[in-house]
Amino acid sequence: MKPRERFLRAIERKEPDRVPIDFGGVCWSIVDSPFKEHRPYLELCKYLGIKDYEEPYSHPMMFEVDNVDEQVLQRFGVDCRYMFAHNLPLRYDPQGGAVIGTFGYRMKPVGYYGSPDRYPMRDLKTVQEIEDYPDWPDPDDPLFKQEGLRDEALKLREKFPDHALGIDLELLCGGQLDLMDVLFGLDCWLMNLKNRPDLHHAWMNKFLRVTDKIAYNILSQVGDIVDIVLTSNDLGTQQGPFISYDDYLKHIKPYEVRLIKRVKEWAPNVKVLMHTCGSVDVFMRDRAEMGVDVINPMNPLAKNMNPENLQKNFGDIMSFHGGVDIQRLLPFGTPEEIKAEVKRLIKLWMPKGGWIAAPSHDLQPDTPPENIVAMYDTLQEFGDGKFVTEL
Repeated sequence: MKPRERFLRAIERKEPDRVPIDFGGVCWSIVDSPFKEHRPYLELCKYLGIKDYEEPYSHPMMFEVDNVDEQVLQRFGVDCRYMFAHNLPLRYDPQGGAVIGTFGYRMKPVGYYGSPDRYPMRDLKTVQEIEDYPDWPDPDDPLFKQEGLRDEALKLREKFPDHALGIDLELLCGGQLDLMDVLFGLDCWLMNLKNRPDLHHAWMNKFLRVTDKIAYNILSQVGDIVDIVLTSNDLGTQQGPFISYDDYLKHIKPYEVRLIKRVKEWAPNVKVLMHTCGSVDVFMRDRAEMGVDVINPMNPLAKNMNPENLQKNFGDIMSFHGGVDIQRLLPFGTPEEIKAEVKRLIKLWMPKGGWIAAPSHDLQPDTPPENIVAMYDTLQEFGDGKFVTEL
């Protein structure tokens, strides 16, 4: 079975020839900050004996490596390759030392991660102020016409004719809640949700009005080439969502429905993968209903997000991505413990499909390279599940 067929069969909850494998996407890559002496990605390449790797590019918000070298992907048996839509170039504030991204969010390196140095929309108190905010992207900017994006997708398809292809919409056309977090501050937008819902809805509606044309430009060009569209909306803590289910239905779900509807309308054959951190099982049926095909991450240590619970309660309506724990197992386990857990996950998921194997989030800086290799070697050696019948 070719990687693309394997990937799509798993998403459709049909048994593949082996568990599909992923690495290097939006939230299943490896954290590697250029501002730190310890460079986990470079150490991984060194451990694998790869010297001529492409210089890594790390996003200033999460510092995950967006361009994992092809030699690493091949060594790990990765079944999917990713591309990115055209976005505005980052700006730098020489006085504040912050990186300024689309929508005017501001990030400074703090340890291995980026953190807002201030929240540019925090003090907006009226709907008109939100409408007039100066850093809304202009959908008519020539860059957002996405000229050349189709050629990039065709070249990627030509280079990887047998692999699944995905495009990451990043914060450009998705991730409304992630953006509100870094623009307003989490406390501010949660207070708005309760006390000033008019501001919350003004922002959400403006966001979708601004990004509709950008999303159309992206999807109309590559929707018939790529297999997967990545979007995100983080809603969970380790113990549960940070809003009530009723608030989700009133204030969040209508906008997620609109986002997924436009993806499916403008790229009807793609699968939608939504990244949504934490314990979010309460929203699973809503997201399946609106057309989300895959949820990332399957975070086994978050409440109710362990693989057994997800398969039992939602395995008939949703597929899952992730699952190999980055909080305890990968940084602190032994290669033997990692091998045992990965085999357990294969045994659980392989007969029915529905699982794409990957770290449960970006690999953290304290993860030894031998543990990363143990994970991917086990997936490749035992991913067909035949060891189960041999027990």
